[in-house]
Amino acid sequence: MKRILLIVLILSVTNNFSQESRWELKNVSINDGHSNLGATFYGSDKIVFSSTIGGKLHLYSGVINGDDVTNKTTFLEAKTQESVATFTKDLQTMYFTKSLYGKENTIKSSRDKKAKLAIFKATRNGNGWGNITELNFGNKKYDFAHPALSPDNTKLYFSSNMKGTRGKSDIFVVDILGDGKYSEPRNLGKSVNTRGSELYPFISNDNTLYFSSNGHGGLGGLDIYAVDINNIEQLRQLQKPINSEDDDFAYIYNSAKKSGFFSSNRVGGKGSDDIYSFKEKKKEKVKKVAKIKKKKGCNQKLLGTVYLNASQKVISHAVVNLKDETEKIIATFKTNESGRFVFDVKCGRTYKLIGTRQKYKTSERLMVTNTQDGIIARKNIFLTIKKPEAEGKKRREYIGRVDFEYNKTNLLRRYRYQLDKAILRMKKNPKLVIHFESHTDSRAPTDFNKELSEARIEVLKEYIGFKGIFRKRFSGEAFGETKPLNRCKKGVECTEEEYLLNRRTTFVLIEKK
Repeated sequence: MKRILLIVLILSVTNNFSQESRWELKNVSINDGHSNLGATFYGSDKIVFSSTIGGKLHLYSGVINGDDVTNKTTFLEAKTQESVATFTKDLQTMYFTKSLYGKENTIKSSRDKKAKLAIFKATRNGNGWGNITELNFGNKKYDFAHPALSPDNTKLYFSSNMKGTRGKSDIFVVDILGDGKYSEPRNLGKSVNTRGSELYPFISNDNTLYFSSNGHGGLGGLDIYAVDINNIEQLRQLQKPINSEDDDFAYIYNSAKKSGFFSSNRVGGKGSDDIYSFKEKKKEKVKKVAKIKKKKGCNQKLLGTVYLNASQKVISHAVVNLKDETEKIIATFKTNESGRFVFDVKCGRTYKLIGTRQKYKTSERLMVTNTQDGIIARKNIFLTIKKPEAEGKKRREYIGRVDFEYNKTNLLRRYRYQLDKAILRMKKNPKLVIHFESHTDSRAPTDFNKELSEARIEVLKEYIGFKGIFRKRFSGEAFGETKPLNRCKKGVECTEEEYLLNRRTTFVLIEKK
């Protein structure tokens, strides 16, 4: 995401960018124009990974050749979607993520159950896999995904949004008791799990747990973290170039060879997600992340400015209300000529800013303060005029649409040409301005979807600004889930195609006098 993505203000981690030369990365040969992700080791010379063919994820294998992967081959024949597998040491048992929908299952559509993913177990049957069964600690109300075995094969780690989750999804673990029995799932706790999403666990031979998160701060989107599974208080963030400003996840590491693989949607890839190999040139050094916890007496200043749309024009005499987690107004500030406001806030809390002024539309912005005492947090508010003067507009020149992947804000390459066409028109005609309207589907919380819409608009503005268009020539309005084009409102389960119809960001060029 220049990403959202998941879009909260949390603890930023400073990385030592001079250490980029420690790692040598390679975009491996099995990548293509599709999405390839979630590699896991299969013996000493192969990986098993997920790839989208015809819009559906299935498991494939590839042969490790040094720092490359070749010979992409179908690994599991199935009618449903599968991803992220893990194998016992003898390679006779596989755990993997499987969709709950399809001809092989009793659940026929997303309207039948809330959960979409479950963890299944399969055993080696000649050259294939059989005895495929769903693990018994699953619950159809929740998603279970991304299984990972401990080195001794006695524990199974996974990601879930089950009861007891701190954020959108957490890392859990169960003990493998034998005879198809497992202990009750245990949450790894607040040192690992946050209010965001924790995904794709992997445990290396030296008992280091690697996972991806967008809740600990960092470079952007999903970042990869490491922690000693026997001392989960000391969390570490991996440096560049493993982590980037985009989504980085599904990290696996061979501690003996000091090499491994991870997935990323970073700029320069072949598809929407690619698998990268890495090998260590020097011993990796990582930056410790402060333990995520609320501090007693931890306070911050929250500063911001009220602007007109996304321009640099400030709005004076606006009223800004600050609400706490219970939706109670705890402070009010009226801006002066500078349009600025300031509040005293607590660390590690969720707040909502509400900006109002006569003749302007009310604007709400959600934020989460981090856990660092004494810092200055920033969050601006953007107001739009309720009834813009129509006389300033002549005609609409061009309308386009940009679609984003679910819960992501990265601009896919296939949509850039539409923006480039608009930019070319704007450069030829300085009277043209561009306006974005961003919408999401209804699956995430309402406040999150509003923030997601705002983040997607910002990504598009950054792209246009980078191409040489001044900010005063573009604006945007974030609608979140409030304007669906079909039946898929809050609480209604729909197909991916129906969700995609609502997950749209449109733009229009307007010529002004």
